[in-house]
Amino acid sequence: MVVICQAALAKAWGRGFTLDNLTLDNLYFTMFENNLTRNATLNTFMYAGAASIIAIALALCVAYIVNRQLVGKHVGGLLSFLTMAPFVIPGIVLAIGFYAAYTNPPLLLYGTAWILILAFATRFLPIAYVNCSSAIRSINPELEDAVRILGGTRFTAIRSVVMPLLQRSLAGAFILVFIPATRELSTAIFLYSINTQVLSVLLFDKSDEGNFEMLAAIGLILVFITVVFILIGFRLMGRDFMLRRAPT
Repeated sequence: MVVICQAALAKAWGRGFTLDNLTLDNLYFTMFENNLTRNATLNTFMYAGAASIIAIALALCVAYIVNRQLVGKHVGGLLSFLTMAPFVIPGIVLAIGFYAAYTNPPLLLYGTAWILILAFATRFLPIAYVNCSSAIRSINPELEDAVRILGGTRFTAIRSVVMPLLQRSLAGAFILVFIPATRELSTAIFLYSINTQVLSVLLFDKSDEGNFEMLAAIGLILVFITVVFILIGFRLMGRDFMLRRAPT
């Protein structure tokens, strides 16, 4: 981190750390004057946020069905397997699969934001599933049974009992999906277009150009995003929220 900060604040990275070599111009240019960085930052937030919501929604549905045994044991096991499968698939392989699937009609998504959003959601679906499954298991099914005994439907039980109890856990799951999605490169590098570039791809491009000062400034933006969301997670869930919800 010290080296990254030094490079981001340096007029010339190769001159070393001296007071006359310090400047804020790199950060100012990166954040306020460079349209490419601004667009990439906006894309990163939007795509990671949308992917997190999609991943959590899908994972929550599967986790509830499996843990409440709404389907047979074998079907539930298959659903769990399919949901966890992206965990062992390399990001590059996943990107190739998305490229092959969505470059031809009827689902022509290549070059759009949706292919990145869906790829990120699929890539980090296992994280969402592990967290949602753990949260649902912590809720006693008898609470839902009580609602149904009083005449409520399963949907009523989910809306009035399950969802309020899951709010904090889902917020933690969102953060744990959002953070890696903001820095995902292996899938994004194959699926982005000029209009859908994200910060991780921009970092890769700047490293090829040898522009270490701007590279470090963009890196600081990513670090800042990560730190902010980790602090939010600490505030919502406590200091160990990342440990208690890390996939095994």
